[in-house]
Amino acid sequence: MTGPEPTRTGNASRRRFLAGLGAAALTGAGAGMAAGEAVRPLLPDPGPATDPAAEERLRMAGQPADAAATPQPGITGRAPAFVHVLSFDLADTVRENTGTAREAAATVLRSWAELATRLHEDGPAEGTAATGLLPASLMVTVGLGGSLLQAIGAADRRPDALADLPEFSTDELRPRWCGGDLLLQIGAEDPMVLAAAADELVAASTRTTTVRWALRGFRHTAAAARNPDATPRNLMGQIDGTANPAQDHALFDRTVTAREARDPAHAWMDGGSYLVIRRIRMLLDEWRGLDVPARERVLGRRLDTGAPLGGRKETDPVVLTARDASGRPVIPEDAHVRLANPESNLGARMFRRGYSYDEGWRDDGVRDAGLLFMAWQGDPATGFVPVQRSLADRGDALNRYTRHEGSALFAVPAAARGRYPGQDLVEG
Repeated sequence: MTGPEPTRTGNASRRRFLAGLGAAALTGAGAGMAAGEAVRPLLPDPGPATDPAAEERLRMAGQPADAAATPQPGITGRAPAFVHVLSFDLADTVRENTGTAREAAATVLRSWAELATRLHEDGPAEGTAATGLLPASLMVTVGLGGSLLQAIGAADRRPDALADLPEFSTDELRPRWCGGDLLLQIGAEDPMVLAAAADELVAASTRTTTVRWALRGFRHTAAAARNPDATPRNLMGQIDGTANPAQDHALFDRTVTAREARDPAHAWMDGGSYLVIRRIRMLLDEWRGLDVPARERVLGRRLDTGAPLGGRKETDPVVLTARDASGRPVIPEDAHVRLANPESNLGARMFRRGYSYDEGWRDDGVRDAGLLFMAWQGDPATGFVPVQRSLADRGDALNRYTRHEGSALFAVPAAARGRYPGQDLVEG
């Protein structure tokens, strides 16, 4: 519920002007424009023309999000460096009956959709922490939790894929970091742009929702990466996300997109996706106590290149049948990569888009840092659940160095022009 923005036009003009300056600077560096000669006495010699990799590092700072991305922005394309994931519950005052809960959900989702459109086009409003900054690939994703359907009297329209996740033997979940009625995933290549956008989105829903939990994540920035396309590393130093299906391959769509529902009551999720979120604390002190070969045996991959043990490159296939000269498996029986492999889980796949988090140190002196694990799939029952059950029940060696402390599942409906996510459900 945001009113007209009196400075919106000025903000958009200012961002286009700044983006134009950035583009002109890149063009001038690459072509040696005469305008560059005018300032040469004041600046060091620019050296050789900007290389393509350097231009790519700057591209994400200057571009807006792909607002037409499917099923929503924030799932495909290159992931921005910073993310803020927030889970919300409807306020107690609006949960008193299904009518008020439904009305409140519609108001919040409509407000977020309208605000997200403006943020994708123009960025945060003038006068915020992001004033003067480029779009920074800002993107907003909206999701709905299973508990919301119960609150609005739509439990009969809950797809099987949105069923509560089962308990896993290694879980040490804290209720305050689990679940939620609604989800916002906000990402940007700049933390100030991200913070400003989060402020606006949360403010738009404070009358009818409360924040249940929130977590900020980060990964390498495009500007700092020698190769912006490189698979990111997590806080354990592990390359994380190698086995993801390529976004330009048909397997990606089959993995991520919810199939057309057989039951018309569930059709509101046709073309959408399901997001599993896990807060996984890493026992970094214990991990650092291992030498590199021991860490590699835990993971089943080399730390320097990300190659599977027995391979040479990160993208080499994981050969589970390989044996060394003494007849032992090259990839240990309890290695993480073996137990997570689709061959070990009847072909189960998901698209992981994780971030690191670091909340400092707890009162007991323990480091609170790890992985903000996010997995997209068409159905968690054939994606996340069988893989996680394998890791929990078959003795994944990595379990000794991680703790699963938060968990949530959200439905992310496909976006449609002029409609807010989940409108067919909430108003149907």
